[in-house]
Amino acid sequence: MNDQHPQHAKKSLGQHFLRDQSAIRRIAAAVPEGAVAIEIGPGPGAITESLLARVGKLCVIEMDDRFAGHWQAIAEQNPLLSVVHGDVMKELESTVAAVQPQWIAGNLPYNLSGPLTAKLAGYSLSGGMVLMYQREVAERIAAEPGSKVYGGLSVLVRHFYDVKRLLTLPPGAFSPPPKVHSAVILLTAHGRTPACDYEFLQKTVRKGFAHRRKTITNNFRGEISAEQFEAIGIDPRKRPEQLGYDAWVAISKQLFGLN
Repeated sequence: MNDQHPQHAKKSLGQHFLRDQSAIRRIAAAVPEGAVAIEIGPGPGAITESLLARVGKLCVIEMDDRFAGHWQAIAEQNPLLSVVHGDVMKELESTVAAVQPQWIAGNLPYNLSGPLTAKLAGYSLSGGMVLMYQREVAERIAAEPGSKVYGGLSVLVRHFYDVKRLLTLPPGAFSPPPKVHSAVILLTAHGRTPACDYEFLQKTVRKGFAHRRKTITNNFRGEISAEQFEAIGIDPRKRPEQLGYDAWVAISKQLFGLN
């Protein structure tokens, strides 16, 4: 991006721009050549330019007026690129419906990473997602049952995807440097048909993790009895973070009366 476009990051938008060339190459390389992709928050375009050199079609979602205008000007000259100018939380659903992406990539805004991931995890893409987070958020997403940081997002991302941490980045890989390390998560479509709808799983997980220190029976008191938990093969004395994805699906089916 040339100098006539302002590149200073806006704190209000949680912006930190990636500048580590090796990391940029690895993130772009996770998206297969010729794929149809969406990039969230391209900013000045470190990842975007590498993606454009690989993909068959790229749509970027950008809220910042400065960068949206820049990419719109590029898109007028490049038929592979399209631009959605707006808030990703509001524009994601319609953009996914219109573009039908195989892959989604992005350096997610720090201030939106939790709720945005919960939205993203509900899309069953044929390819997957390569997403950058604060390291602590990435650790929660990739965590396995029994970990202290295992939580709702750890369960939700496994509905459609296998989860792998791709790389970890120090603050100096960004401009301006954030106060924390960052990490890139690779979500790859596992292709298995889920046993319940995502919205049911999301509601179940939200309720089940509302009080982490309580047993699973206490969190669902009045809705699922200890005997019912035992009948579906779940120890009612366990805490939420001890239960794997399959257990949460079983709870969802019990809670919503699904066969």
